[in-house]
Amino acid sequence: MARHELAQYRSFSQLLAGIAGIWEGTYTHLKPSGELLERYGSRQETRLVGTDWFERIIYSKEGQGPEILDFRATITGDTVTFDDPNFLGVSYLVEGRLTVFPYHWKNDPTREIVEIITLATDTYRTRLWQTFDHGVLTRLTLIEERRVDGTPTEWF
Repeated sequence: MARHELAQYRSFSQLLAGIAGIWEGTYTHLKPSGELLERYGSRQETRLVGTDWFERIIYSKEGQGPEILDFRATITGDTVTFDDPNFLGVSYLVEGRLTVFPYHWKNDPTREIVEIITLATDTYRTRLWQTFDHGVLTRLTLIEERRVDGTPTEWF
């Protein structure tokens, strides 16, 4: 993809409007040494309504029922803030199709996750989580996702 195409999204609102919809993929959790810890499927359904962003992530682990997490965020300029009773994070638009998202769960202040999201094309993206416990890297997670046809379920 040419560099000029990467600057297509000049604001977070434009980026989120462009990626809203359904993404399916795979989460791969690794030790810092590269050893595989776990791999499972996922489905992410997203919507943008004004400056409000809604995310539902459905994890599909073998032998288990689906695990569903819902998130809501607010867009302000070039940041997206997720803040609810359990979760806090601010995502930053770095350039065009690249965002950085440091966050943590409020009930575990010693763990921080830094997520780097790369929208390689309009239908393919990767996300990389770096998980730090007490300031030390303890896990890497690679998420590879493709946009699929369909409309997110009405859940908000």
